[in-house]
Amino acid sequence: MKRKHGIAMTAVGMAAVLGLSACGSDSKDDKGDKKPAKSADSAPGKDTASGNGVEKLSGKEISDKAKTELKNAGSLRFKVSGSKNGEQMKVDLAMDKQGNCAGTIATPTSGSAEVIKLGDKVWLKADEKMWTSKANPQAAELLKGRYVSGPTSEPKLSGMTKACNLAAMQAQMGQDDSGTETITKGAVTTVDGQQAVPISAKGTTISVATTGKPYPLKIEDTKDGTVTTLTDWDKPVPAKAPPADQTIDITKLQKSGQQGL
Repeated sequence: MKRKHGIAMTAVGMAAVLGLSACGSDSKDDKGDKKPAKSADSAPGKDTASGNGVEKLSGKEISDKAKTELKNAGSLRFKVSGSKNGEQMKVDLAMDKQGNCAGTIATPTSGSAEVIKLGDKVWLKADEKMWTSKANPQAAELLKGRYVSGPTSEPKLSGMTKACNLAAMQAQMGQDDSGTETITKGAVTTVDGQQAVPISAKGTTISVATTGKPYPLKIEDTKDGTVTTLTDWDKPVPAKAPPADQTIDITKLQKSGQQGL
């Protein structure tokens, strides 16, 4: 596959951690914070005993708590919708610290692909549109409806699996905390039925849960319109190896002369 596609997917996969870095580097006193207030879509009358109290903190403190939860997560699922490298893209991936991952990636021009990763092995099944655009006609026909499998170290597959590495994403956090912009805090609102408080800096807004653990629930990048939602915290990743009769080993494929991937 073309390198551009792998790089684009990696950039999308890192959207969550990069968003939190953008809102986690303030060294000021959060003078731009707004007092939390009830908004039209808040949930009045909700049992406050389940609240975690983050809406009472400064933007910097809220960001720190959200980053801590993301760093400590054993697994999560994120959905990304937006534009990367000038192309619209949709990503839906569930992953855990053990190296397991399952989900899909799709673009209007390149088609869609299903990705399954179990430790250091990966399976990739693309639709006909993607195979046609990325492979030669013979390889595209052979791969129709099948998974290509191989180790994550395989160059042809590694680009598609970098975004499936939760541990690497968590390690990336904090490396970009060099800014000094003030983090502003908005009024408590709701995200998918859950109360959250939005914090904003550098064109990025993060909605952090105000009930239960202070998970980051949504990350919005106003610069390119990318929206990332995070769910299924610490839930098992639905990844399992495909049936052998639906799989083609990439090494055997290459040895057979089908090099057009």
